Amino acid sequence: MKTKTEILNALKEEIARETGLPVSNIGEDASFYSLGLDSISSVFVLDELEKKLGIELNPVLFWDYPTVRLLADHITSMRTHE
Repeated sequence: MKTKTEILNALKEEIARETGLPVSNIGEDASFYSLGLDSISSVFVLDELEKKLGIELNPVLFWDYPTVRLLADHITSMRTHE
């Protein structure tokens, strides 16, 4: 099982890959919108994150948990309830 830090880092890495931003520029409280993610790019991020974490993630999560930290917290809670 991945820790919250590992999930947070994986999420930041996928956002960086998709947006071209350096990982160091992706703040935990940044909104996905402010990072330049739209509905299409968010699906790509979640698809790669699913592969890394081995869980299914609904694309609507980006709208329900609109910041890096909120989504990482939610995924962490999903992982602890498996």
